[in-house]
Amino acid sequence: MKNVLRILACALGLMSLGTAAYANPPVAPLAGLTGSWRVTVTTYNCSTLVANPSFKSYVTFNFDGTMTETTSAPMFQPGQRSSGHGYWERAGRNFFHAVSEAFIQFSTAPPLPPLKRGYQRIEQGIEFTDHNHFTSDATATFFDDAGVVVVSLCASATGERMD
Repeated sequence: MKNVLRILACALGLMSLGTAAYANPPVAPLAGLTGSWRVTVTTYNCSTLVANPSFKSYVTFNFDGTMTETTSAPMFQPGQRSSGHGYWERAGRNFFHAVSEAFIQFSTAPPLPPLKRGYQRIEQGIEFTDHNHFTSDATATFFDDAGVVVVSLCASATGERMD
């Protein structure tokens, strides 16, 4: 009977350890960029380097390497662009790589930027300037529903961690 009680006590102890392990998620190796950021973006023509007016975006980098973002870019009509979803990864001590995509819900014609219904893909390199600030260089490529490139832009950005 004593052996049965010891085995039962041991099993209950192991079960409680397992529960505690799931109650607190592991610390992510990507934690440096984790959090929500206020980002100021300036897009420009990749060939001529002519800049467009800056605008604001919000980006959240999750501890598991996923990300979401939204933008106030004036090139989009209300409801034209969904929020973006993607991933990020460490590329060096203070460097990160991120990719996100968002749906373009409907087409626009000139004089507005000629966007087609499809999606936008943003690929960016991010560098910490300190724990609460980063700079970024990116390309934003717009595709139609068939996956054909409609337009590409370059961008630079600065980010400040929300507190």
